[in-house]
Amino acid sequence: MREISRPLDQGLMKLRNMINDMRILVRKTLESAYSDKATAKRVREMSNELLFLMDEVSDFAVQLMARYQPVATDLREIKSAIQVAYDFSRIGRYAANISETYSMMPGEGCDTSMLQDMFRIVFEMVDEAGRAYVEKDLALAEKVRRRDDEVDGLYAECIKQLIQMGGKIDIKCLLSLALTLRYLERIADHAVYIADSTIYTITGRK
Repeated sequence: MREISRPLDQGLMKLRNMINDMRILVRKTLESAYSDKATAKRVREMSNELLFLMDEVSDFAVQLMARYQPVATDLREIKSAIQVAYDFSRIGRYAANISETYSMMPGEGCDTSMLQDMFRIVFEMVDEAGRAYVEKDLALAEKVRRRDDEVDGLYAECIKQLIQMGGKIDIKCLLSLALTLRYLERIADHAVYIADSTIYTITGRK
């Protein structure tokens, strides 16, 4: 591990810690969004907290660039931190949307089992993408990118099932399932964006 000697190194360490705080909160937000025990209001509050943290990361990153004029690897990390913070905040927004959609589902007769595999994979992608960024794990970031095809395939299959159901299920249930699937698919996209930022930070490759 590189010895922290420059003031910029101390700033970068603080920036990583801020991103790690967001990573932990995103995990909790997603878990709560899929839990019957959590209220939509509480998930929305966590989503708003992620938005606040995103602004803090952006402000601090700009301060680092203005004060120390970083170059090369340092600049890549600062730019990536801004992007990753944005992606985490967007994931939080989609998690809040999922929780609110769940609250509108019919109490009976709405089978949500088709969401289980999708949620599990997406949750793993977000968790792995966050760890890959914080730990600068290139192999883990590339693994997250590869799993995107898995999500796209599952999403297409679930939508096909909903179309085939047609008027056989309650329209509110149908719309809620379709919306939730779409939110999960978008969350997976942001997990890939975080993986891309990790790859860029480490290799300089976009």
